[in-house]
Amino acid sequence: MTEKKHIQQGNSDILSIVEALQIIRANIPEVTPMDCSLQQSVGKYLAADVIAPEPSPRYTSSAMDGYAVRWEDVVSAGTQSPVALKIVGESQAGLQYENEVKPGEAVRISTGAVLARGCDTVVRVEDTSETGDTVHVKAVRSRGQDVRYKGEEFAEGELLLNRGKRITAAAAALLAAVGIEKVSICKPCEVALLVTGSELVSVGEKIEDDQIRDSNMIMLRAAIEDSGGKVTRALRVSDDAEATRRSLDETSADIIICSGGISVGRHDHVKKAAEDNGYSAFFWQIRQKPGKPLYFAGKEKTLLFGLPGNPVSAFMCFTHYVRPVITALNGLAFGWPMVSGEARDDIVNNVKRPNMIRVRLQWCPNSGYFITHAARQGSHMLTSLTQADGYIILEPGQRLRAGERIDVYRYDFLREPCLMES
Repeated sequence: MTEKKHIQQGNSDILSIVEALQIIRANIPEVTPMDCSLQQSVGKYLAADVIAPEPSPRYTSSAMDGYAVRWEDVVSAGTQSPVALKIVGESQAGLQYENEVKPGEAVRISTGAVLARGCDTVVRVEDTSETGDTVHVKAVRSRGQDVRYKGEEFAEGELLLNRGKRITAAAAALLAAVGIEKVSICKPCEVALLVTGSELVSVGEKIEDDQIRDSNMIMLRAAIEDSGGKVTRALRVSDDAEATRRSLDETSADIIICSGGISVGRHDHVKKAAEDNGYSAFFWQIRQKPGKPLYFAGKEKTLLFGLPGNPVSAFMCFTHYVRPVITALNGLAFGWPMVSGEARDDIVNNVKRPNMIRVRLQWCPNSGYFITHAARQGSHMLTSLTQADGYIILEPGQRLRAGERIDVYRYDFLREPCLMES
């Protein structure tokens, strides 16, 4: 981790998006490696390169069921002039033929079985006929046909998987195939979630006229898990200074996310509670819409993000600033799932701050993605998220003209294209 960058932020110290990201990246702790059994490692990310402890294949074997032979004995074989060889044994998978095959001899061989000593070619069953202890070879194409050579896939000492590689089902199979029982993985990023607001009630609870249903808890928890984070605590906190201070004091994680309570009102206590608990502030505000108030602080190896209480602003701030940190602590590169899109119509930023404008993505075969301006953009409207696939960032007064291309920050990791309606 590079040297931490602290600032004392006043009203004139509102950061740009780029400046905020630079400070966040400079304060991300080093990835924590941990040993993990292969079975439990699936879905995690490697903390170190994996080197092949043995070659693949481990031995020279047959790729087909047939007969292991010497090329010199069968080079002249043909349908009209088959070559007769004496069958002297069999090499099965897990039970190899121990002797050396001599001129004029052959051994039956199964797929995956060790190629008998003295042999260099496998003749497929369908190119032979067998009578008693004699096999008649009717066709053979080339020396070494249907032979899998030791180390032809990779040699001992070769790089198998890079650091940061996600252990998929295929990767786990590869590791098992070379006898690796444990791997060093990046400890999954642990995230604690504190949602502040005395006016909040859970779904299913009776709601009064002056209360709001809590959508941030379920939204942010789902966003954390979708980003690869492990939620270790999720707690709702009232708008009380002591309750906020105590909740932070009792919470530990790689990342603590607070929703709400970071503005300048009498009932906004997160910043003061963080300072009382020994956190050092890095910044508080960013020049952007939505989500101008964004509090970022740290203590030892714990990072604290104070997100706006507005659900849309909270989600946008999480997506652009917190999600890349979670992925980085999980061993991946700091960044976002992005695609390039072409504007269908003009899109303009009419506000005085850089604007994260929500857009829809449509896929056109042979042309790529097209983007359209999502109908609803209000920072209080959750439908501005559900009716969009991602967002673009435009500077104040910037106009993206129809036909121009721009990078689109995806809300989700790209799994399938959004097909264009005909």
